[in-house]
Amino acid sequence: MRSAYGFKIPEIDPELTRVGPGTPCGELMRRYWQPVCLSRDLEDLPKRIRILGEDLVAFRDGDGRPGLLFFRCSHRGTSLEYGRLEDQGLRCCYHGWLYDVEGNILDMPLEPPGSQVKDHLKHPCYPVQEFGGLVFAYMGPLEKVPELPKYDAWVHEGGKFHARFGPRIGGSVDCNWLQTEENLMDALHTVWLHTLHSGSQFPTQVFTSLPEELRYEETEMGMRFVMIQRLDGGRWAELIWEMVMPLNAHLVYTSELKTTKVNQVSFCVPVDDTHVRSANIRWMPADEDETLLSGRAKLAPGGRSDTSYEYRQRHPDDKEAQEGQGEIANHRLEHHVTSDEGVLMFRRILRTAIEAVKQNKDPKGIIRDPEKAACVPTTAGARVWEEGEKRTQNVQGTRAG
Repeated sequence: MRSAYGFKIPEIDPELTRVGPGTPCGELMRRYWQPVCLSRDLEDLPKRIRILGEDLVAFRDGDGRPGLLFFRCSHRGTSLEYGRLEDQGLRCCYHGWLYDVEGNILDMPLEPPGSQVKDHLKHPCYPVQEFGGLVFAYMGPLEKVPELPKYDAWVHEGGKFHARFGPRIGGSVDCNWLQTEENLMDALHTVWLHTLHSGSQFPTQVFTSLPEELRYEETEMGMRFVMIQRLDGGRWAELIWEMVMPLNAHLVYTSELKTTKVNQVSFCVPVDDTHVRSANIRWMPADEDETLLSGRAKLAPGGRSDTSYEYRQRHPDDKEAQEGQGEIANHRLEHHVTSDEGVLMFRRILRTAIEAVKQNKDPKGIIRDPEKAACVPTTAGARVWEEGEKRTQNVQGTRAG
C-alpha cells in the first residue's frame, strides 16, 4: 500500500510561463510583433484589448490610422473603451480629453483657454501595423523594433486573405500560453489523443498510427517536425509542422491528403499568464468560400454538437488536455520520456532566446532586413508519393492552388 500523504507540490518555474512586463519571457515576447485584434474590429467604437498581461484600447481615427493606448485616461483613470471616436483620435467620455494614435493629448475642453498642460503630458501607447486583416503591436523598446515578417505562405498572385482571432480550433483558452504552443511540437499526441483515445479528430490518415519516421529539427527561425507515414494503397506521406519564433505555427489540415505547401500562419497569443487566444491569416483563392469549416473545425470543440461534460470526458481534445494541466503547468512535476523530444527542444529554444534578450541581443526569429521580411521562407506542408517513387527532402517549393 502506498499513500500520497506528505507529497509536496514544488513551486512553478516562472521563467517560461510569466508574460507580464519585466518577466523573462514577457520581455522576450515584447521583442516581436504580436497580433492584438482583427482590422475589422476597429470601426466606429474602440475595442478593449488584453495582451501580455496589459490592458489596452485599440481604435481607428478618422484618417483610418489604427492606434493602441493604455486603457485608462491620463486624467482620472476612466477606461477609454467608453470614449468617442473623432477624426483626430479618441475622446474620453468623462472630461473630454482627446488622444491621437501616438498618445498625444490634443484637447482638454474643460481647461481654460491657453492652458499648456496637454503639451507636457504623453499618454502610454504602442506602435501598430496592419497586415492581412490583423492588427499587430510592438510592445518592446523602440530602439529594438524589428521588421514585421510576411511569410511566403501568404505570397501568391491574386486571391485574398482571411483573418481570424479567437479560441484556437480544438485548443485551450483558460491556461498558460506555453501549454498551447508546445502542444504543436508534440507530434505523437496526435496519434493517441486525437485518434486512439478520442476518435478521429483530424481529417488525414497520417495520425491514425505511429509514424514510420519522426524527427525534430531546429531551424534558423524556430523548429519543425517531419513525420513520415505509410498510407493505404501503397502510398507514403511526409507531413511537416513548423514553429517560427516566438508563437507562429504552420499546419496542414486537409480532408484529402495531397502534396501541398501550407497557406496559413497561426499565432499563439498570450492574453496573460492564465489565458490564451489564437490568430491566423490564411491565403485563399478569390472564389473560395471562407465560411466553410475544415474537417478539423467540424470535429473540434466549437464545431461539434455535443459539448457536455460527459462527452468531453469521453472525447477530450487539445482544450481538455491542455487546460487539464492546470492554469499554469508545473514542469517540476513532469517525468520526460522519448516522445517529449519536441517539447524539450522548444523549451531549450525559448530559454536560449530569453538569455539573448538579457544580453541585449536579438533572439531567434527577429528580422531586420526589409527584403528578407517581405518573404520569409517556410517549409511546412505535405508531400504524398507512390511506393517506389523518389522522395524529396521536404515540401519547399510546392504550393497549393
